Amino acid sequence: MKPTLYLYNLRNDKGQQIEILCLTSNIACRHVNANEYGKRIGYIAEIEGYTAEEKTTVTTPFTDEMLIFKGFDQELLSDFLAMYRAAGIATIPLKAGLTPTNVGWSSVELHAELQQEHQEFLKQKQ
Repeated sequence: MKPTLYLYNLRNDKGQQIEILCLTSNIACRHVNANEYGKRIGYIAEIEGYTAEEKTTVTTPFTDEMLIFKGFDQELLSDFLAMYRAAGIATIPLKAGLTPTNVGWSSVELHAELQQEHQEFLKQKQ
């Protein structure tokens, strides 16, 4: 399984920089479209057994940038993030690895969870 990075709301210069980084690192890269945000992440990530059925109704898609890492071991993740920082690409606070827990969530649900975690992180930082 080739490691894959899923990009949300990154059809911009930053997204292009990330695509180049993925290309040079032999990592597949896929932009997730807003019309997929209600589907289970397992379906988006092409995990067997997940269907196109909507998990969550999306009335207004989120606009925050978000990344999901699929098939990254700890070494590859560390290397990728180090290259990301070295390339000077602006930070994306909402990031997650694909897990047995979040694979059944919709992108909207994962986004909400990551937003909450990020807010907690910011509170602790103060």
